[in-house]
Amino acid sequence: MVKLKKIIIWLALVATVVQGVFLASRPVQAQENNLLAEIKDRGSLRYGTAPGYAPYEFTVLENGENKVVGLDIFLGQAIADELGVQLEIVPMEFDSLIPALESGSIDMIGSGLSATEERKKSGDFSIPYVKEPQAIVIRKGEEEQISDYQAFNQKHLKMGVMVGTLQENLVKTYMPEAEMVVLRSWADLISSLQAGNIDGVLMDTSVSGAYVAEHDNLAAVASGIEDEDTLVGVSLMTKKDQSDLVAVMDQVIGDSLASGQIDQWLEDAYQLIRDNQENTWLAYAPYFWDGLKMTLLVSAVSVLAGSILGVGLALARLSQLKILQGLASAYVAFIRGTPLMVQVLFAFLGLGGLFGWSPLVAGLIAISLNAGAYICEIIRGGINGVDAGQAESARSLGLGYWPTMKKVVFPQSLRAIWPALANEFITLIKESSLVSTIGIAELTFQTRAVTSLTYQGIIPLLIAMVIYFILTFTLGRLVALLEKRDQSKYRA
Repeated sequence: MVKLKKIIIWLALVATVVQGVFLASRPVQAQENNLLAEIKDRGSLRYGTAPGYAPYEFTVLENGENKVVGLDIFLGQAIADELGVQLEIVPMEFDSLIPALESGSIDMIGSGLSATEERKKSGDFSIPYVKEPQAIVIRKGEEEQISDYQAFNQKHLKMGVMVGTLQENLVKTYMPEAEMVVLRSWADLISSLQAGNIDGVLMDTSVSGAYVAEHDNLAAVASGIEDEDTLVGVSLMTKKDQSDLVAVMDQVIGDSLASGQIDQWLEDAYQLIRDNQENTWLAYAPYFWDGLKMTLLVSAVSVLAGSILGVGLALARLSQLKILQGLASAYVAFIRGTPLMVQVLFAFLGLGGLFGWSPLVAGLIAISLNAGAYICEIIRGGINGVDAGQAESARSLGLGYWPTMKKVVFPQSLRAIWPALANEFITLIKESSLVSTIGIAELTFQTRAVTSLTYQGIIPLLIAMVIYFILTFTLGRLVALLEKRDQSKYRA
């Protein structure tokens, strides 16, 4: 109980210090209209978007590099040109966009957003540039049973929506008797519909048409939801009290609507989809190859940095200095007690906005810090497993503490912890997929890019699973060989 109280006190002190540094370092709440000047001084417009929602935003491979394109991107480029700055695309998960805007990680959101009353509390919106009703994607042949949204109330059917979207609110309001299924991507929802796990997917009409065109077993029906509140349209979003920047956004959108440029951008987006669709899955190999390289980079850096940190933390926890023990114990308890997903998002949205970290830097730091806590406990357990007489014998021969640890204790502990280390390294490869939530184009991110181009959810996932298995199996065999070689040194 006393030890638990000490850990809680240390955690409270650390949280207080972090909060103080965060609040002291953050700029005072943005004054009215200062964001436009900041963007011009910086020379770039940080534009947040969530690829995977064609034709609004999706990813293609251009000259071997990932490129986010679509209606929202074309519009963002027009605004950047009007401001005379570069457009900096910041891809991430949809439900992370508004927190990123509030934390200062991005300046504007272009991701098929509707200006709901709830969202208006977090920022300012432009005039809408697309207004279209909602449609329900269903399985072909069920048009008579499901003609509009009322069928989901009457028959208690399952309606799928993506997390954090307008459609989620619409289902809560208009289909209270339906069972709502919330997933993180439209492709996953379409796959669930085809598998029979849900009965419909509510989405914008233009997006539903693209999915139906690519799947012969699907159909789309008008939702029948025609309340004015549901026809607010799609707008851009920026921070609160930025009327000068909103005026520029409105001007560019107004000019684009008047000239027919919005319709042309939509057609250009559809053309890009057609141009990037291939006849064979082998043609999408560059996407998976690029994702594999990034996954290997994230995993390698995390293993190396996490191992170094883990050794340091293990020695701190075994130290005779109470302050080092307390700090290391509090760190390990905190990291192991919070989800890695939350840590990745905090590193990017919180610390990234504070220190100007890129998504890749924030992701590497978060995963490395997480790995360090777990590797610490593995190493500490191995060291504690070495007979105390070994260290005593070494010291009786004149060896100091560090030589004893290096030449006697640690080599013997390594024999016992190889399996646990192998498991942790394999876990790191799989957990590297979480950095896709902040826009890092690793294997999972690229899998979603292929999904957005092909409108197929299952096959890209199967390919990704095979690649992950090959990676983890190969690493497991490599560690087994190292363990075998290490064990052979101690055989008689």
